[in-house]
Amino acid sequence: MSQPLTSILMPVFNNIDIMATSIQYLTQFTETPFEIILIDNGSWEPQTDATYAALSQDPRIQVIRNKTNLGFGRANNLGLAQAKGRYIALINSDMFPIAPWLGAVHNRFAQVEKCGAVQGLIVLPSAEQGVDQWSVQTCGSQFNAKGEAIYRLPNLPMHDPRVHQASPLHSFMGTGVVLDRAVIAEVGFFDEEYDIVFMEDTDLSLRISQAGYRVYYEPAARFMHLHSASMPHLEQAVYDRSRHFNKALYHQKWPVEKIDAILQKQGFASIMV
Repeated sequence: MSQPLTSILMPVFNNIDIMATSIQYLTQFTETPFEIILIDNGSWEPQTDATYAALSQDPRIQVIRNKTNLGFGRANNLGLAQAKGRYIALINSDMFPIAPWLGAVHNRFAQVEKCGAVQGLIVLPSAEQGVDQWSVQTCGSQFNAKGEAIYRLPNLPMHDPRVHQASPLHSFMGTGVVLDRAVIAEVGFFDEEYDIVFMEDTDLSLRISQAGYRVYYEPAARFMHLHSASMPHLEQAVYDRSRHFNKALYHQKWPVEKIDAILQKQGFASIMV
């Protein structure tokens, strides 16, 4: 039986060379049918035009160019409007798969009843060699007592058995995750009331969970992340404003009691202390 098409959405804001490397790894290690939709948020680096022209020669790659930085959520919404896939993957432009990954994600969707999203393992380079040449950045997200998503199992060595155990999650990250297109059609995609970046991914994950779908961690889908390399050109004042605004909006929409009720309905322990 043929595998369904997956649309990989990748917002881009400068660091064009890193993005191009990410595309090389994606085309090398994505083993099932895919398309890549690059949504550029007003990059100005001198190699931008030539890089996009070269990438566009691949019929699997589509480029959307915005004149200004629309932010993470709006950019992904534009990408979704052009996507043809049955599944929607969100991948940061500073993230690389380090092994074949998408087949394991499809298998996890098939195995988990009412699975709305599958989150991969995100690792960082370490000074060690062999199996521990990577250290864990996060195995998905979990909620703290404030109802805010934090890294799950961060900083573990790769030989820790917890890293390799598939499991249900409180929440997914906004990168290294694959969503069921039918579930997006039901609950909506990114809420454009949020500013440029921060917490809009958790908002979407909660809407998926609230609708009764599961978010699952798949350790065989592994990505190396150059953490925040996708945002170095974002002015600190702009980032701080966005973070403050989005945090206030998030807590207005999702009081901790509401989040706790969603989690308990899915069988998780209460996060309230």
